[in-house]
Amino acid sequence: MQRYWRLYKAFWRASFIREAEFRANFWAKIATNLLWIGFFVVTLQIVFDHTKQVAGWSREEAFLLTATCLFLESVVYTLFHGGLVEIPSMVRTGTLDFALFKPADSQFWLSARRVSLDQTGSLIGAFALGAYALSKMQTLPNWERFGLYFLMILCGMLIFYSFYFMLMTLGIWFVRVENLWALMEVYAQTARFPTDIFDAVLRRIFTYFLPVAFLATIPAKALLGRASPAFLAFAAVWAIAFFVFSRMFWRFSLRHYSSASS
Repeated sequence: MQRYWRLYKAFWRASFIREAEFRANFWAKIATNLLWIGFFVVTLQIVFDHTKQVAGWSREEAFLLTATCLFLESVVYTLFHGGLVEIPSMVRTGTLDFALFKPADSQFWLSARRVSLDQTGSLIGAFALGAYALSKMQTLPNWERFGLYFLMILCGMLIFYSFYFMLMTLGIWFVRVENLWALMEVYAQTARFPTDIFDAVLRRIFTYFLPVAFLATIPAKALLGRASPAFLAFAAVWAIAFFVFSRMFWRFSLRHYSSASS
């Protein structure tokens, strides 16, 4: 474990040095992320200028849900996106072989080796939007709700990461597909909207089969006092199941991987 911790710190140092070499690109990416968040918030504001609630969600509650999704998404993208997005190209060029022969777990190395520090803008926007939403509410959530909320967020992060890793692992099977990450963008964008806006069938699918609801809707409901603590147990089961399955799928895929040296 200590060896992996030293390796992870080395990944962070290397990522920081890489960002420092291209400072203009770093600041431009932060500004771009903040701009896109601003566009989405303006869109929500336009919607709520014409109605007080959407599927039982007020404007402030919708802002809180959006902030929750942005926070979860930006953390996962910061920690894992830079490495995961390169898996299909590594398969195509044969450089995946180098990762498989390193004296470290291949899933850990591929997932954690690149830290995307330029996602800082999204994190700042998520915190600012969440703080604004809470400041506009009549009563603030108690510490128990905050605790349940952050535990739900942790489960949502593990689900999001595991789904992302499995999606990019498909690059072993579909070698010429370079934009698998675009499907992850659709998955993340769906989570920005409350699952209550969908019909009963889609709500069940997004809760019990493709757990989009656990990325933002259910954590936000937990903070608002609308979700039972029992959902935490369900979220934890889903998170562990997704992570275990991602490990199994990775090992299964490697058995069908034809390396560049074969």
